[in-house]
Amino acid sequence: MEKVYVFKVALKYRKRLWRRIEIRSEQTLGNFDNIIREAFNHDKWDHLSEFFMERCSKGGFGEIYPDGGGSGAKKQIERLGLSEGDKLGYVYDFGDEIHHVLTLEKIMEPEEGVKYPRIISKNKPSYHYCEMCKEQGKKTIAKWICIECSEDDGREVFLCEDCIEEHEDHYVDEILY
Repeated sequence: MEKVYVFKVALKYRKRLWRRIEIRSEQTLGNFDNIIREAFNHDKWDHLSEFFMERCSKGGFGEIYPDGGGSGAKKQIERLGLSEGDKLGYVYDFGDEIHHVLTLEKIMEPEEGVKYPRIISKNKPSYHYCEMCKEQGKKTIAKWICIECSEDDGREVFLCEDCIEEHEDHYVDEILY
């Protein structure tokens, strides 16, 4: 009988940044990888990833390629032998090694007419405000961090969508809330 697994997926080193994801038991780690990439704005066309049992340091379930292939991509969620409270690890990008902790919170019946996997909730954002707008007395939520200016100033330099144009020749990174 099909079930739905409810996971809380958090960045390992920024635990306040999390997403709650539902996935059907017959879906695969490839499906799970895809929704995690979407939930955390990870590139969908670049970088390998892998799931593993958090308590086990002896390798994972196999790598997953951005195109959905790889030795771990076809493994079904129900075949992992998980129980409520179990934890998985997930690494996106073997170079930068962005670690996530996945906690299985609940196993339940699927809802009629719902498309899985899906993101059902996320953390309350703690916004940063644009440095340039702040100087003009405005309070605009920043969408970007200018890496180049941050390194030069020795502090994080946050920018909104409008002000990023003045940094178009700098390396910038999108802020994940």
